[in-house]
Amino acid sequence: MEDEKITELLYNKNERGLAALRSKYNRLILKISRTILSSPEDADECANDTLLAVWNGIPPERPQNLKAYVCKIARRRSIDKLRYNTAAARNADLLTELDECVPAGFSVEDHAEKAELAAALSDWLNSLDETKRQLFTLRYFYMESVKSAAKSCKMSETAASTALSRLRENLKKYLTERGLFYD
Repeated sequence: MEDEKITELLYNKNERGLAALRSKYNRLILKISRTILSSPEDADECANDTLLAVWNGIPPERPQNLKAYVCKIARRRSIDKLRYNTAAARNADLLTELDECVPAGFSVEDHAEKAELAAALSDWLNSLDETKRQLFTLRYFYMESVKSAAKSCKMSETAASTALSRLRENLKKYLTERGLFYD
């Protein structure tokens, strides 16, 4: 079923839309959740939470790109679950790597700053060559390991790790120049 039809069914609260959404995107949702979370049970829970969030979010939302909307929700739910699971013993790896280049105290509720930051990040990503953009996206959006992202980009793990470090520094500089990063 086409995304537009699924969105229309969800907008009208037709349960066939939820069934079609599950049929079309459940594997993708699970892949995103399983990449971020180590527990299959947690990933399944996040997949179900994602489907519920899409059901509850449409309406009032009417996403133009249903796949991106679903992926964004799946990623957020999975990261929230990971943060919850590691709250007592925060680790200094993936969840804190981007803290080096994302504005301190950034408030998600502040839509103007959020939109400005999103536009700047999009512009920055578009300025990268395809390999660097793919590496950065695999690591920080899809939360793949450095090893897995390196393999997908046909790089050694060491080269990928070095490239990611340089990309984070470059992003920090880019955001600082635009007044979006404050130490």
